Amino acid sequence: MASSTTITAWLEELVQSLLPTSIPQSDIRKYKEDFIRQVKNHGYGPTNQFEVIERLTGLEEKLQVLNLDDVAEELYSRRTKLNITEDRWLPDVLDLLLHLSMDPVNNSRVRNLERIQAKPQTPPPLTWKDIEATDPIGRDDNIWDIPEYSDLSSDEDEVAVSTTTTSPVSIKQRGSIGKAVSRTFEKVGLAQEASSSSDLASCQFWNKAGLSIETSEQQAVREVLMMLNGFPTSMFNLYGNELKPDPRYRLVNLEVETSSRLLTQAANLGSTMRSVMGWLEDSHNDAVMQLIEHRIRDILLEFHRFITQLQMDVANGNYSTGVITLLELLHQTSGASVPLKSVAGLLLHMPNNEPVAALNAMYKHVNLAYLCFDQPTLDTILPVFASAFEKYAVPIDAWVQMGVVEGSSCSFFISKSVASRSPATLWHDWFSLILDENRTIPSFLENYAQRIFAAGKTAALLQYLNPPENKTPLIELGLARAAEEASEIATTLPVPFSATFEMLIDRQLSSVLSTSTGALKGLLEEHFGLSCLLDAFQYLYLSKDGAVLDNFEGKLFDQIDRCVEIWNDRFLVADGLAETFAEVKCIDSERLNVQSTYTSSRSMESRRRSVRILSALTVSYDISWPIANIILPEAVTCYQRIALTLGQIRRAKFVLERRAYFCVQSVPLPGEPAVQNMARDLCFTLAVFVNSVYDHFTSCTIAPMTKTMRSRLEGSVDEMISIHNEYVRLLELACLSGKRMKPLQDSLLSILDLCLRFTDIVSSPLTAAKQSSRDFEASSFISARSHRRRRRKVEQDESSSSEDEEDEDGMGEGYSTFILDEDTSVTEEIIKIRQEFTKYVTFLMAGLRGVARSSGEIGDLLELLADSLEGVFPQKRIRVF
Repeated sequence: MASSTTITAWLEELVQSLLPTSIPQSDIRKYKEDFIRQVKNHGYGPTNQFEVIERLTGLEEKLQVLNLDDVAEELYSRRTKLNITEDRWLPDVLDLLLHLSMDPVNNSRVRNLERIQAKPQTPPPLTWKDIEATDPIGRDDNIWDIPEYSDLSSDEDEVAVSTTTTSPVSIKQRGSIGKAVSRTFEKVGLAQEASSSSDLASCQFWNKAGLSIETSEQQAVREVLMMLNGFPTSMFNLYGNELKPDPRYRLVNLEVETSSRLLTQAANLGSTMRSVMGWLEDSHNDAVMQLIEHRIRDILLEFHRFITQLQMDVANGNYSTGVITLLELLHQTSGASVPLKSVAGLLLHMPNNEPVAALNAMYKHVNLAYLCFDQPTLDTILPVFASAFEKYAVPIDAWVQMGVVEGSSCSFFISKSVASRSPATLWHDWFSLILDENRTIPSFLENYAQRIFAAGKTAALLQYLNPPENKTPLIELGLARAAEEASEIATTLPVPFSATFEMLIDRQLSSVLSTSTGALKGLLEEHFGLSCLLDAFQYLYLSKDGAVLDNFEGKLFDQIDRCVEIWNDRFLVADGLAETFAEVKCIDSERLNVQSTYTSSRSMESRRRSVRILSALTVSYDISWPIANIILPEAVTCYQRIALTLGQIRRAKFVLERRAYFCVQSVPLPGEPAVQNMARDLCFTLAVFVNSVYDHFTSCTIAPMTKTMRSRLEGSVDEMISIHNEYVRLLELACLSGKRMKPLQDSLLSILDLCLRFTDIVSSPLTAAKQSSRDFEASSFISARSHRRRRRKVEQDESSSSEDEEDEDGMGEGYSTFILDEDTSVTEEIIKIRQEFTKYVTFLMAGLRGVARSSGEIGDLLELLADSLEGVFPQKRIRVF
């Protein structure tokens, strides 16, 4: 057994190897002592080698159970090798490894053994020293001598053996000889440089003096082929992108005029090729222009391949006649250059980096080629146009099918708003159609711009409501497919391309728009209740069922007549409306809202005498944001104005039927005996007018127009919005509620105010005080003023007898707050009301007929109302008392 000193030294070495190098030396001694103390004072016994063997055997069995036979086999083979060795520390080492292992069943794999295999050592690099050690070099051999050559020596000169030492004299002589030789070559070069370059230039045949240079036809063919491949030649001069033949040249075997014509024809062909190459040299940033450039470059490359093949044939003499003539060459190149000429003609009208202008130019070129029966041009330009339009239509297809505005291409005619947006304004504010002078849309798509815009907004709204699983547009439903089909049809059938192309675009857009609109309308109807909302508006604003509103409005009008200050309290009114419409299935009471304008109680007595007091109360209905894209806030405001007009008419009906009719029939009026008949006649006249106008608005205007609108509400979303907005606008005019009808509306409201004034007169306190007997029903109408006085006195102290008498005196004044002047009689007031009624009715009928002549669709309805009023109140029958 090792001594304690040896073990302590080993432990110190172990601690030193485990500690990081950053620990200060002063702390290392402390760590060593702590470690040695813990090791020597541990309470563990010696390692049980049999327990280690059992644990290893159990690990092998567990690996086999888990189908890790290869790992178990490797573990068994290594245990077998270890059993051969006789090391008494082996159980301790294996026990340490078992304690250090971390889940060997899941982490042990055979492939991990490759990482711990010893790598073969690479041999050290071979050096000259090693080579010379094994095979010494004979330095006396002549092969290691360095030969010395002079600048004028040849291969036959003797080799001068170099020595290891060089004298200064030899170095100086060698330098002087080199300088002399270099000066000699410099003089020779300078003397011959000018003469050799000038001689080389002058010896060329195209620089020879003379007015005419004759050349062979074979040489002219080579020059033309080089020129058509884009290389500079001596026979043709370049002016920009235009080539012209040098007038000095002529073919030997041809006349001057014939030679000039042939060379000019070749130069024109080269100019065409040069113009195309010049356009291709410009940079094109837009993707559509880059695609057009690629297609045109392919056409030019095909022409160059043809010219290169001709050059090879000319060089190899692969002709039946053995020699090709310039005329034959021009004939062949003229046929091969037809696509290039078509492209050159197109490029004259196609600017750089303007994809929309390029598409318009190609579209016109294709149509012109079809009209002129120019099949080669059609075959050349049509594929280019189809490819370019397919590329241009990629963002359009994404917009039409997915409602997505891809990228920020300046050539796309739809932009997306960057301001803060609400889903309720998605259809109207999120996107905008750009149609300006910059021509952001091709001319052949201008007629479809609105439909493309509508289809995209429909898809965007659908995407927002119910995102589809497929996030990529379908190729078969896009406009790119229309261009491909039109190209295939135009190349196989004798049909006009433009008509075919536009027909296919129309079909694709109709298909996409029909599909998306149907899906959107289904969502709006099933999940958001569009029809249910329109039904609710008819009940709330258009008085579809007047019986539902009778009870509610009766209480409301009664409070107004009693001058109750809280008649328009929005919470009380909202509760009353919720109770009124509780049985109506299409109305959700929780979505009812009331807005009211509070006024001073001191003006209540005067304000109740006019139907305009109802404008202080507005009823609104909450609309979900998808429906708000179709039913606009402006339309809801029109509904509210129509409802106000109808409510004002019902207010006049209420006072005539509930108060005035009873007074003129049962309560004797003071004054002349004829005053009772005058009052009855006027009451009947006012009631007939009010009922005629109300019945016309509800039965002859609102009902048929609403039915027509509901039947037409079947098109696209834009059509639905347009139809509903037009319906509300016309309905507002027909009900005399719009700003355009303000003079007629004022006349109508003045007549309705006359109804309230007449009712107040026949039920006024002065009239009731003069009557000899009181009717039980008449005594039940207690004035609002007496009620307020009574409430104030009860709150202060007990009522006195004099105040009771005052209240009893006020029993007969009814709801009226109108007081006759001392010098005015009931007869005079009735006559005055009759005169004002005649004036307003006459103006109203004349105004209706005047507006009807310029009101288009609603003119017949206004004319019908005027005829109805004139039939009841003919001017010749109106009497003035």
